[in-house]
Amino acid sequence: MIPVSVFVLLLMPLTAWAAPVQVTLFPASAVVEEVARVTPVAGEDGFTSYILTLPDQVDPATLRFGALPRETTIADVTWISRQEPNQEALTTLNSRLAALKAQRNTLLAEQAGLRGRISFWEAQNKPVEQSIAALQQLATETGQALEANTQKLLILDQQLEEVNQAITRVEEEINQAAGQNRRVWEVTVLSHGPAVQELSFDYTMADCGWTPLYRLEARPQEKVIDFSWQAKVWQRSGQNWSQVALHLATMQPDFRGEPGKLRPWEIQPRVVRKAAAMDAAAGAMRMRSTPEEAAVSAAPAAPQEVRYTTYAAWDMGKRSLPAGETRVFSLKKERWPAEFVHLLRPSVDAKAYVQAKISFDEPRDFPKGSAFFLIDGATVDQRQFALSDTKSTLFFGVDPFLTCKTTLRDKKTGDKGLFKSKQTFARQWDLVITNAAPHALTYRLEEPKPLSRDERIKLNLTSTPPAVQEDDPNILIWEGSVNAGATQKVSVALTFEAPEDLHIDPGRYW
Repeated sequence: MIPVSVFVLLLMPLTAWAAPVQVTLFPASAVVEEVARVTPVAGEDGFTSYILTLPDQVDPATLRFGALPRETTIADVTWISRQEPNQEALTTLNSRLAALKAQRNTLLAEQAGLRGRISFWEAQNKPVEQSIAALQQLATETGQALEANTQKLLILDQQLEEVNQAITRVEEEINQAAGQNRRVWEVTVLSHGPAVQELSFDYTMADCGWTPLYRLEARPQEKVIDFSWQAKVWQRSGQNWSQVALHLATMQPDFRGEPGKLRPWEIQPRVVRKAAAMDAAAGAMRMRSTPEEAAVSAAPAAPQEVRYTTYAAWDMGKRSLPAGETRVFSLKKERWPAEFVHLLRPSVDAKAYVQAKISFDEPRDFPKGSAFFLIDGATVDQRQFALSDTKSTLFFGVDPFLTCKTTLRDKKTGDKGLFKSKQTFARQWDLVITNAAPHALTYRLEEPKPLSRDERIKLNLTSTPPAVQEDDPNILIWEGSVNAGATQKVSVALTFEAPEDLHIDPGRYW
């Protein structure tokens, strides 16, 4: 049974909600533009009041009104928090409840019919003057009919139990939608001058936003990366957004209109304030948020990027987003030319990592979000991705067909000089690259470069083939290609000497 209080709430006159016409979603908030049909209430001295109902998540300090007739001005705005039934949810829930009750009535009627048939066949078991063959035939028919009808009755009992459980759940949802945990703002707008029938305004609200979802699939043989970008969006305003002009902004808005003041630079003894540290920790705890799961929704039209001074936004066109739901909209699909190479760092491990370098004619702005990385259709990893530049280096996991191992040929220490006034170190090793793939692979081999941190330590490093000269002084680099089923070798020799009385640490790679 639905409580009487619910029916009372359903009959109460409600303040009409405004209709959102445009929403700009930021990562953790939204700017909502609405147009409301209002009923003016005349007051004294040329004042008129209007009532608006806004979601509880609205920040009152951000409410801004659109253009009004020249003689009309906003004199005051007051906010009152109150509970209100979720009328949109109640309409849907009441329809579901009526359908479930009709289904229950149908099941009950079928059960009554089956029980009547079962009673009929049970009555046939009473003794009558018939032949043995006739009685056997009757017993067979009675048994078959009773078995079939009993099975149907058991199925109907199960269905009836499921329907009753569904009715109970819907009645609970109706109780919740009737205002138990739902709060709204009742906003009273006071104006002076001629009354208006419509108000346009915008505000910022929490409990909504969006986050990027990326998919990057590497195709080394084609030298491309297939890139797709989707947006997971959500809103918990308590009202459905129907066919609103939806925009997605790539950065959170900053409402500071001017820079902060410079504070004096004071050098003085440090004062430890435990209370302030605790307040800061509590503030950090309040800033934490919880991620949500997504449900996919197809995009009706291709979104368009709109560039602003400090951020970019995507015009998604007209979209609908029910309250409390999370959906995924497609933003962009591209194919990026890329230069692929296998990165080897044998001092770390023997594996070869597929590296892709991409570059663009203009800077790209992809905000931080979760990304799936794939190579030739196989999922490699899921990690964070972001890009705000004209170039980037990406990694697509390990290629098991290419390896590089270090083989030590010689390592020794000793003394040098007529009176053994110097100590010497010598190390020789090979870097062996093996390609087990059925085709040639290009590689980039990187090793830490030995560096002297004291002018008394003299180094001599040689390699065959010679290392590539690049800007980073801390890395040795070799580049090349190794044929299918073949191996290549890079031979490195290092010697250094230092005074005998200088304690030497040859480093972690010695």
